[in-house]
Amino acid sequence: MRIRAALTLCSLVLAGACGGDGVLDPVVPPGGNAPTLSSLQSSIFTPKCAVPGCHLDPGAEQGMDLSAWKTWAHTVGVDVTELPGYERVVAGSSADSYLYMKIAADPRIVGVQMPFGGMLTAGEIEAVRAWIDAGAENN
Repeated sequence: MRIRAALTLCSLVLAGACGGDGVLDPVVPPGGNAPTLSSLQSSIFTPKCAVPGCHLDPGAEQGMDLSAWKTWAHTVGVDVTELPGYERVVAGSSADSYLYMKIAADPRIVGVQMPFGGMLTAGEIEAVRAWIDAGAENN
């Protein structure tokens, strides 16, 4: 009986962590370690951003290709074309990073919250914030 209760509890916790598409939110790991770019790539950027008509070459919106192996070079330290005076990702400062502003619906953005047509979960937004604040490493 205890095993069944434990399995049920685990199932509920895992189901609650899903973003609705069966993928677990890349929440910040215990111990304060930030998620890696590769974990964000596989759980957020590739399936939700690097899609045809959005941030995938050819014709990536704003010239920002978020497909595998290109995200870091197209974001960290790169000037924003949509709103001059900002960088897409300022390593160590999510508050100054336009990519974070766009996914968190910051009032300073131009246009609409990203990703277009769908919102990220609170856990996904927090994971991007944590990666940026930890230095936005190419890991």
